[in-house]
Amino acid sequence: MLFFLLLGWLNVNAQFDAERSQYMNNQVAINPAAVASNDMFNLMGTYRVQWAGFSDAPVDMFFSANTPLTIAGTKHGVGLSFMSDEAGLFTNQSVLFQYSYKMKVAKGVLSLGIGLGGVNQTFDGADADVTGNGGSLAEDDGYHTESDPLVDKSEMNDLAFDVSFGAYYSEDDFYVGLSVAHLNRPSFEMTETTEYYLPRFFYLVGGYNIRTSNPLLVLKPSALIKTEFSSFQMDASFLMEYKKKFTGGLSYRWGGAFVFMAEYNLISGLALGYSYDLPTSKMVVSGGSHEISLRYSFKPEFAKKNKYKSERIL
Repeated sequence: MLFFLLLGWLNVNAQFDAERSQYMNNQVAINPAAVASNDMFNLMGTYRVQWAGFSDAPVDMFFSANTPLTIAGTKHGVGLSFMSDEAGLFTNQSVLFQYSYKMKVAKGVLSLGIGLGGVNQTFDGADADVTGNGGSLAEDDGYHTESDPLVDKSEMNDLAFDVSFGAYYSEDDFYVGLSVAHLNRPSFEMTETTEYYLPRFFYLVGGYNIRTSNPLLVLKPSALIKTEFSSFQMDASFLMEYKKKFTGGLSYRWGGAFVFMAEYNLISGLALGYSYDLPTSKMVVSGGSHEISLRYSFKPEFAKKNKYKSERIL
């Protein structure tokens, strides 16, 4: 039955959170403990088209806002993030409130964070193509008809509570973070007889800034590991920053793609970034993936005397 095949595809699709090629600049998307880790007020937006050469290719949008807080001499970070991901007949949306508690440890700052919110999943069968020639369910292909009981043309959605947790440690030129998304394994009931769960996703990220003999040039290697234990993904990145104005470099996603990245600081605190994923797998027949980011950071008045400072990421 087509309907159950589609639900099966949804079950597989739901196991993979959106790719983040520019993860080093957008860590709040994977770790709530990274909220306001640079001790600034941050606005971040990204737009990503996956496999651009295919029709109904996945499109992901992400937005976050976060700020540091000082309460009774203790350091905190609070933020809000929104994600919308569309892939074919399916749309996933989430809103998370993020909070982190910061403490001085050794030469750096250790943050513990939690994200609380909701995840909504929607299936819209009205645009399903069962003819194989680009038609819709409204067309009669000689086998499926508009009234075929095996083809569900309705819109279904379900909302679930979502929890994430993370830890993040940073020094002047070093950072490492560990987090888990969907800690409570949110469940969805798209029909009375069908239920599935989002698996827990674990993220490990780390990076180091290497100061060179040229004070205008900084080397920035980093890596991201993502797994839910039935699959594994690793990104290894090497970026170069020049004059604190331009950053460019390359990532390799094991078994997936080469990623070319560039970012330019338009004005103080405002940066525009772009990355292109060149597939190395069977998805090489696609037009690759494009990701655009825009981020703005500034020092809020109430935090200007805060001594816990990092300038690497949002």
